[in-house]
Amino acid sequence: MCDLTKKPFVPPIPKPTRRLKIREVEKSYHCAILGTCLTLHELKKIIRQAGILLEPRASDYDAHRALVSVAGQDGRSARLLTRLLDKKYQRTINLMMRLPDNQALQAAWQQAMKSGDIAGHFWALVSHPHISESLLDQIYGEVHMLSHLEGASNRADLKRLVTLEESITSLKADSIKQTHNHQSQINQKQRLIHQLEEQLLVHMGRQAPERPPAEVALNEQLTALQRELAITTRQLDRTRRRLTTATQRAEQLSRELDSSNQKLQAVEAEQQAIESALQQMLGNTQATDSEPAGNLCGRQIVYVGGRTSLSPHFRALVEKLQGQFEHHDGGVEESRANLHCLLSKADMVFCPVDCISHDACLKVKRFCKQNAKTFIPLRSSGLSAFAKELSDITTNQH
Repeated sequence: MCDLTKKPFVPPIPKPTRRLKIREVEKSYHCAILGTCLTLHELKKIIRQAGILLEPRASDYDAHRALVSVAGQDGRSARLLTRLLDKKYQRTINLMMRLPDNQALQAAWQQAMKSGDIAGHFWALVSHPHISESLLDQIYGEVHMLSHLEGASNRADLKRLVTLEESITSLKADSIKQTHNHQSQINQKQRLIHQLEEQLLVHMGRQAPERPPAEVALNEQLTALQRELAITTRQLDRTRRRLTTATQRAEQLSRELDSSNQKLQAVEAEQQAIESALQQMLGNTQATDSEPAGNLCGRQIVYVGGRTSLSPHFRALVEKLQGQFEHHDGGVEESRANLHCLLSKADMVFCPVDCISHDACLKVKRFCKQNAKTFIPLRSSGLSAFAKELSDITTNQH
């Protein structure tokens, strides 16, 4: 027969085997956890990440209270708090999880209290799966009292700080007053020393024997010569500096003159070549000293780039020299596939560097190198530069 007076059997609630999340910790501990283990900067960062809305002029306490109110809920805020606390105190958590029993946990907490490193140990212990209720109450009570003691200490420190600031202001005023008094005493002593020196000079002047006029004249002459020497020395220094500057300027002008002479020689050579080319284009059969000798012997000349309007003149000049001429604009209007065919048949390729794209010029140069073609870069796209190179080519044949 059943005994109806007996209480039904209630199985004990099994203790968790994993660490607790902050929403699983007793809600009364949330305020102490957030206030002890996280800084205000970290709390405000969590608020931004969780999307919690606060008033524009919310205080630090408002931010703290907002997170305490959501720490016990199963939401994004609680997950972010747990993740931040676990990451921040990972090393301490690992140490606490390796301790064998409640006694070892209590010893670790006492050591943390002595060293002052309580934030990480507090979170590691309140979230520990095997900590006893009595030890948890002890830890919470000690942290709670520490917050009161710290507040009282801060108030005392603030009071001492105000007193110290007043003392510093008073000491600064005294220091300025003493400095002023010391300076006044120093000035007074300097005036007295100056008066005594003047009296001593007057007394020595009365007793000193008069020097001969010749010695006085020599001393005056020596003083004048010393002044003139000093003036001459300064003038010499200025002259040396000007000479150095002038020498450097002369060297620079000499380099510029050499460069100008080289450019002038190149222009004169191009002028002679263009005059000779014009004579041939006009059918002048009279030999002159500037007329280029020889011919191109039927070689194929390909001109890439440049100005299309000059192409007929280039062609006439090449044909006068018994050569063949083809022009390609480098891909501006004409196809680049046609350029490859022209280059394949060319004996010499001319390319003006001032009137062609950098990419096209490099491709033409690379093709000529790979296929053993003569590549001749021109300084400009004018007729003179082209005539100068043709003149050099036909002259070097002989």
